Amino acid sequence: MKNNVEKGDLLKTNPLDGYWVCSLVLETRNKTSDSDAMCHIATTSAVFDHDFDVSEIDIENLRIIHVSNYEGKVVPCIEIYTSKLKKGIEVIGNLEPASYYSEPLEYVIGNGSDGGWPQCGPLTKSLGYVAVHQWREVNDKEAWLKDIVSAEKSHKEMLERLKHGQ
Repeated sequence: MKNNVEKGDLLKTNPLDGYWVCSLVLETRNKTSDSDAMCHIATTSAVFDHDFDVSEIDIENLRIIHVSNYEGKVVPCIEIYTSKLKKGIEVIGNLEPASYYSEPLEYVIGNGSDGGWPQCGPLTKSLGYVAVHQWREVNDKEAWLKDIVSAEKSHKEMLERLKHGQ
C-alpha cells in the first residue's frame, strides 16, 4: 500500500454503516517546512449501499456533489486534507481530475466561495458522509428521516446527562 494519495486517485470509503462512497483527489502538494503533504479531495455522486469496485462507477455520469456552505451558497464539495492514506480508505483507481474540476485550487482555508476550502485535517473513513446523506434523502427518505430524529433524540439525551454530571 502506498503512503500518500496522488492526484487523480479514486478513494473508496465506508463513512456510514451500509454505505460506500467514491471521492476524487483533485490536487496534491508535497510537504513544506510549515505543513504536511496536503491534497484537495472532491466528494462525488458515486454512493453505493454495498461494497463496490471501480467497474461499478458510472464514469460518464460521475460528478462532484454540491453543498451549501455556512453562508448558504451552493459550492462544490471540495475539502483540504493531509495526503497520508489511513486505514479504511482504499485507492481503487485513477482519473484525470481536470475533467471534473478545472478551476485553480489554492491551499487556503475558506468556505468554497471565497477562494479557499474547508480544511479537514487527516483523512478518515468518514470522507464522503455528506454524499450518503444526499443519496439517502432521495433514495431512502423515510428511513433517513427516522435516523435523523433518532440522532437528535440521542444528542439531546447526551446533553442532559452532561448537564447533570452523569
